[in-house]
Amino acid sequence: MVKTYRTITILILLSLLTIPGCYGVGSGYITSEPQLPLIAGGIYVSGALVKVGSLPVEVPAGLEVCVKQNVYVDVDRRYSFKQWSDGVLDICRVVRENETVKAVYSEQVLIQVFSDIREYSKSFWIDVGETVNLTVPEVVEKDNVIYRFIEWSGGEEPWSPRNHFVAVKPMRLEVEWEQLYKLTLTSSHNVNVNGSGYYKYGSTATISAPSEVYLEKDRKLVFERWVSIGSTPVIILNEGSEVTAVRVEGSYIIKALYSEMYYVEFLGLGGEALLKKWVKAGETIQVSARQVIDVGGDARYVFKGWSDPSLPQIPSITLHIDKPMKVQALYEKQYRVELESSYGGSGGGWYPENSTAVLRAPENPQTMLLLKIVFDGWAGDIEGSIGKGSTLIIRNISRPIKVQALYSIQPDYTSITVIGALVTVLTALGLREKSRKKREYVRVLGEESEEAEKEYMIAGK
Repeated sequence: MVKTYRTITILILLSLLTIPGCYGVGSGYITSEPQLPLIAGGIYVSGALVKVGSLPVEVPAGLEVCVKQNVYVDVDRRYSFKQWSDGVLDICRVVRENETVKAVYSEQVLIQVFSDIREYSKSFWIDVGETVNLTVPEVVEKDNVIYRFIEWSGGEEPWSPRNHFVAVKPMRLEVEWEQLYKLTLTSSHNVNVNGSGYYKYGSTATISAPSEVYLEKDRKLVFERWVSIGSTPVIILNEGSEVTAVRVEGSYIIKALYSEMYYVEFLGLGGEALLKKWVKAGETIQVSARQVIDVGGDARYVFKGWSDPSLPQIPSITLHIDKPMKVQALYEKQYRVELESSYGGSGGGWYPENSTAVLRAPENPQTMLLLKIVFDGWAGDIEGSIGKGSTLIIRNISRPIKVQALYSIQPDYTSITVIGALVTVLTALGLREKSRKKREYVRVLGEESEEAEKEYMIAGK
């Protein structure tokens, strides 16, 4: 009920305010400088908006009166409350009886600054007649782009990063920048490449890299191609060329790729090149050396391995290259030692240079009736050799050697003696048998007489 009475009272008072000249006892007065803010915006009495037709406005003493903080006359023009004429700063106050107070406003205009760099774009209100000071850096680097100041679109010093002007009307200014995009060049293996820097949009940048970089005499880096590795891709013309060009339309990162190469050299007998070339790291190669090299005249070289003990010691190998290599095929020189013997023997064949050969021939290969074959010595290339019967030792072989085993035919006295003894035995046996038969014959005839013996002799014959 109390609230209803209060509302009715306020409405009565407000209605009285709208009647010109109806100034009763217990009133105060409100006006403004300039007058437009109150006429256009009105006032609030105890929270209720009251339209104002003319100034000053009579208000009941003791009630709270408020004015608007900002009164807009356009989107970019307004009046902003500063204070009351008696120094009160709050927009709301109580007016005493017979007191006249003035709301002081200042006219303001909107200043807008637009920039491609967001942090330098802004908008603010300023009192008419005040000086506006605007400042931007000459150079700003952000997100791999360099912004270089060119000019303002207005102001008293538009060519300077430090611009100023007096605010007399709303202003829209733009900051013009020259944008330079960062081109970053890098490489594998830390090779120095050329072309990094900042470039204008749409310009062409020439980039270059060395085609080869020697790390050591048998290790080098060889250029392969350019690749785009940044968040913004770029088309690279002739990516396989160490010197090429790119059109700059953003900030790019481009990498030069290099392959590590090793010099691989495999040499055969007498320095013969089995393989000589640069090989890319990680590649596989095959190398073969001859097992036997015949140099004629009963001399030859035989493969014995490679100078690198870590390699398979066979003539044909397959290798995974991970380092420079210089390898020599190792050969052993050999000479042929030939044994000529009508009755066989051992020790002939191929021998390493400076080695020792031991030749053996049969001492008594065979025996014939009443005769025997006897080893009779050595002939041929036996200078410096040592003979021990039918064994010949040849030291420090340094050339092909031919040796003949010599034999002679001699009486076999053992067989002769045996045969003579056998003949004697057989003869004695024959005589004995003959005597026995003679006695048997005479006995058969019945008598032993000279005639019978003669007859036996005749019969025996």
